[in-house]
Amino acid sequence: MPYRIERVALQAFVERQVLLIESTPVPPDLVGLLRDEDDLGADQVQAVWLGAGLATQVGLALVNEPERFVVPTRPTTA
Repeated sequence: MPYRIERVALQAFVERQVLLIESTPVPPDLVGLLRDEDDLGADQVQAVWLGAGLATQVGLALVNEPERFVVPTRPTTA
């Protein structure tokens, strides 16, 4: 059976997660884990935090509830 991504549900989920992630500051202990040779500025650390946060939330949702976003393709009638 062919499947497709349920775009409306995925988009709504991503929009909610972005609001939550953007409102969560980078933890100070995360910044403390960086080494001098990592050569990341505060803006770059925040960018990584946002990207990793979104990727984590989407990945967890797909693993835990794939049926929310991956649905069977509707049969077409000829």
